[in-house]
Amino acid sequence: MTINAVIAKWGNSQGIRLSRDIMSVANFKIGDSIEIIASENEIMIKKIVKRRPTIDELFVNYDGDYKCEEISVGEAVGKEL
Repeated sequence: MTINAVIAKWGNSQGIRLSRDIMSVANFKIGDSIEIIASENEIMIKKIVKRRPTIDELFVNYDGDYKCEEISVGEAVGKEL
């Protein structure tokens, strides 16, 4: 999908508005994190897709040598046991 837009003044900055159709096609939602890549005569906007790592990815460097140990975090401060 291609649209024409105008860069407008927005406070001390400049901005463009993205239509509902463009947001829908790009699967963007308000509050999404985006990456903006700028080069000569071009700006690309990409959604940052957050993905949870798989169990295999989490343990990729684990060598199986684990020894359980107790760690002291100090004296109780409130009503915890």
